[in-house]
Amino acid sequence: MVGLALAAGAGVMLSHLGVHPAWTLPSLTLLFRRIPSSRRPQDSPAPFALAFLAGALTAHAWAEGRAADCRYFLEEGAFLEVEGRLVGRVLEERGEIRPVEPDGDGCREPLRFVLAEGALSRGVEPGARVVLRGHWRRSAAVPGQDPLRAGYLRAEGVAPAVKDGAPRWDPGAFGGKVQLRLGELFPNEGGLVEALVLARKEGLSPDLRESFARAGTAHLLAISGFHVGVVAGLLFLAGSWMGLSHPRRLLLGSGGVWGYVLFIGLPDAALRAALILTLLSLGRFGHRHVAPLGALASSFLVFLSLDPGAVLRPGFQLSFAGATGLVLWARPITRAISGVGRSRNDFPYLSTAVAAGVSATLATVPLVAWHFGRVSLVGIPVTLLAAPLVTLAIPGIFLCLVASFVSRPLGFFFAHGVEADLWLFRSLVDWAGTLPLASVWVSRPGVVAGLAGMALARLLWSVLPRERRWGRRTLLGTAAIAGLILWPVADRVAGWGTLEMVVLDVGQGDAILLRSPRGRWILVDAGPRTDRYDAGARAVLPYLRRRGAGGLALMVLTHPDMDHVGGAGAILREYPVGRVMDPGMAVGTGVFLDALEGAQAREVPWTVGVAGDSLDLDGVAIRVLWPPEEKGEIGEAEGANGASLVLEVRLGSFSALLTGDAPAEVEETLLPRLLSPSIQVLKLGHHGSRTSTSPELLERITPEVALVSAGLRNRFGHPHAAVLRRLEARGVKVYRTDQDGTLTLQARKDGSYRVRKEHGGAGFESIPVDPRKR
Repeated sequence: MVGLALAAGAGVMLSHLGVHPAWTLPSLTLLFRRIPSSRRPQDSPAPFALAFLAGALTAHAWAEGRAADCRYFLEEGAFLEVEGRLVGRVLEERGEIRPVEPDGDGCREPLRFVLAEGALSRGVEPGARVVLRGHWRRSAAVPGQDPLRAGYLRAEGVAPAVKDGAPRWDPGAFGGKVQLRLGELFPNEGGLVEALVLARKEGLSPDLRESFARAGTAHLLAISGFHVGVVAGLLFLAGSWMGLSHPRRLLLGSGGVWGYVLFIGLPDAALRAALILTLLSLGRFGHRHVAPLGALASSFLVFLSLDPGAVLRPGFQLSFAGATGLVLWARPITRAISGVGRSRNDFPYLSTAVAAGVSATLATVPLVAWHFGRVSLVGIPVTLLAAPLVTLAIPGIFLCLVASFVSRPLGFFFAHGVEADLWLFRSLVDWAGTLPLASVWVSRPGVVAGLAGMALARLLWSVLPRERRWGRRTLLGTAAIAGLILWPVADRVAGWGTLEMVVLDVGQGDAILLRSPRGRWILVDAGPRTDRYDAGARAVLPYLRRRGAGGLALMVLTHPDMDHVGGAGAILREYPVGRVMDPGMAVGTGVFLDALEGAQAREVPWTVGVAGDSLDLDGVAIRVLWPPEEKGEIGEAEGANGASLVLEVRLGSFSALLTGDAPAEVEETLLPRLLSPSIQVLKLGHHGSRTSTSPELLERITPEVALVSAGLRNRFGHPHAAVLRRLEARGVKVYRTDQDGTLTLQARKDGSYRVRKEHGGAGFESIPVDPRKR
């Protein structure tokens, strides 16, 4: 069964990589060659080959069906009237609706929506049946990606649906009532409660999510096998109290778990646990022994047959990797820990718990590092302390909920005790998240290098003789550590001679990273900050840490507007910065003062940049073109935008112009100061606003590529249609973060360069070099 699961998984992954099923025939031939037939018929390679082909065909059919999803084909601006149930809460005028009646185009798939200002006069309950009316706005998602991200409904009005006919029980409405009741019972910890039992995390603050990530306990917020096990244990216990026989208790537990998993929306880890529990229960009914690894492989096959796309989701990968680690390594680690004491029964429960944490963590560390760029160093001990609190909290929450529907005062009475347990749980996580080195950031090259080192060590382990075991173990550890140590050197060598410019997708704002040919970094602006989103903490810092950057040589804040300086405070507090440069236009806004305080706390020098200043960083020449030293030359009409720093970046024959939010008047003034006769890459001023990127500028610099940093469907209409028409008329290729995601440009001294889009493209897109610009 394990072999069949691996073969089917390989077929699914091959299909997801874009290989057509017709091309799997050569792979099947190789598979037949690699799996020799044995004397037993059940061991012939035919079942494995068929499982491989079935996985590839299933994934191909799933991808084609997903590409035909109706949400991709809703027309831009189409008027829709959708009646359906709200999924979860409406927060910050945003939410999701599951239609119960098709809209005008017959699409009954879940839709995201954004309420227009004033459309929501009063709060709407989760699960409420409403009618939304508005216009469809398409996004940058392309067929094959998540259809829920294909666009959203800009709702101009929301009204309760008219109820007709006889009342009937509706799971959606009941789920909304449960969510509301939990909010009433737990006013202080409602967001944490909804995450623990309903798999709804929108109520958690960004700071709390960050604490769970740093403490390595984010898995306790996901509805996983741990939660399903607690629910199943409660049901088994209830069956025992009712005097049910063992088979009937298994039936009650399995049925109850499936009801719970369906109610919360079939999360990957919970569905995996429910499938395994069902297989084990069926084995007990049939008086057959079910191997845990076989049950895990069977649930994997069932999962892939239902949703082949699940294999691409981090939650699915982490769930099965963790479960595999538990099955393979928990017992050996338990025996090793028990053997340390005087007897093997000194600490049976503690050794079992530690072994479970270690085995699951070891199995998931590479995936966690790859997907999230961070590995917690305190996750296992904190989980050991927090797990009993969660084990008490989950049944307590259910008890409070049931009691509240019988007697509200009784439910609130129990809730006070459970909320104290939850407060202790959250306080423990908050404290652990503040510990020094609670978590470390790991770059993707580091993950690849570490795995390569371990693979090399494993190969050497199998080749070298077995006489000297300690020597072999030393070799194993040395090879693994060498991979982790040598990757920064390899990463720098790969980037030697090139300038890298990264326009981060930070929403409606600017954040541009420059990486010198020898691996030093400059940040130009730090993105926006709001009550729920800090681009510095959520986008800039994770990217730098994934890339393994040791610090910033320079941070440039082009001007003090929130969408450019908002994330600077978080970066200055948590990351080494050589110095900060701004135009010397201090303001008293909270985000600007936060950046000043961060620089002061870390004693980071703060300088004023004026026209004529220059910096040479490993061959990259960066020259300030604006503002002038005499501030009186800056007009007052554009406010802070008129003082925006404008930078010319050059590497050999390559040149780029970063204009901040400079208006057209500034563009005309600085044209004579350009050193390069023409500019290859232009970062559009003011996110593509019609007040910038004048025809005179385009006529003078004749750019080949324009980069736009703007938020998806921003309320300002950036980039403006008139600016896009100007660029199109001159044959300028436009890349936009709102449609293409993060943009990465690599340039060489000969003037050649290429651009990579985060969305919709694999690899780099090379740009033909105009000989006039060499």
